[in-house]
Amino acid sequence: MDGRLPEIVDATDRTAGAVLPSDPSPFNQRPEYGTRQSRVQEIDFRRPTKFPRDLVRRLEHAHESFCRTASSGLSAELRASFELSVAGSEQLPYGTAMAESDPDSLLAVLKVSPLESELALIIEMPLALRLVDRLLGGGGKPREGSADSLTDLEIVIVRRAITSIVEPLSATWLDMADVHFAIGSMQTSPMTFQLVPPSEPVLMMHLEARLDGLVSPLVLCIPYRSVEPIVDKLEQRHYEGQDVGDPAAANKVHQAISGVDVQLRAEAGAVDMKASEVLGIEVGDVIRLRRPASKGVVVYAGDVPTYVAMPGRNGNARALKITGAWERGR
Repeated sequence: MDGRLPEIVDATDRTAGAVLPSDPSPFNQRPEYGTRQSRVQEIDFRRPTKFPRDLVRRLEHAHESFCRTASSGLSAELRASFELSVAGSEQLPYGTAMAESDPDSLLAVLKVSPLESELALIIEMPLALRLVDRLLGGGGKPREGSADSLTDLEIVIVRRAITSIVEPLSATWLDMADVHFAIGSMQTSPMTFQLVPPSEPVLMMHLEARLDGLVSPLVLCIPYRSVEPIVDKLEQRHYEGQDVGDPAAANKVHQAISGVDVQLRAEAGAVDMKASEVLGIEVGDVIRLRRPASKGVVVYAGDVPTYVAMPGRNGNARALKITGAWERGR
């Protein structure tokens, strides 16, 4: 005999015979409020960001000036065209940065005074060998046979070339933060040399060197703990640097250079092509440039990028409308 109460039996029977709606339960439905943006932000803990973005931009800009000075000095010393430029930067733990470096690279330890700390300048072996060959009066040709090591004498010679790089680098940092560099030691294996603990955040300033047709990376490794005492000074000079100078001297400089002619030009974009491709260009061909049309053109004062603009027309003449100051990546 069924011992259920009549009320419960009746309710159960009605429920069993009822037809449930096809729509899902309102508790399982998500209310529609239009497109909802994701609030999840991806964070890569292997890539620390101890250096503020504005400070990184400031350092990249300062090292562009250093590259121009070093290029001129080394070109005269090597009696060959030597070009150095900033290729970018990234923040990594020291251990990861060294693991990604070429194990046959040459590492120059730079002592930072008066902070009593150290930075590192990493040069790959092909570039080091070209520098040695040029300083010895050679034509800059690649070495035949093994090219993965330097003799003790060659290390002394390449140290001279690195000194010509460190001197303008030291002058740049002296202007930025009242510190200067000196070569402390030369290491032939970055993996076995521990400048700082593996987990220490470092800023890898990537430079690109061109010599005798060779394009080789050259990296300045800046541990955060090595420059932490001067980070505030770097940022302060970035924002308040205009107040440090003498207004009277600045006015004299302005008057002296105001009459100098400067060529202003606009570049829509650029692309690298083989000589055979250039010779094969015909009327009607379309050449795709690397720069998107939506970004406009870059305005150069001489060879220095200064503004971003949109091209147009003013009457019958071509014209530009300045949209902002040029920044790397714009």
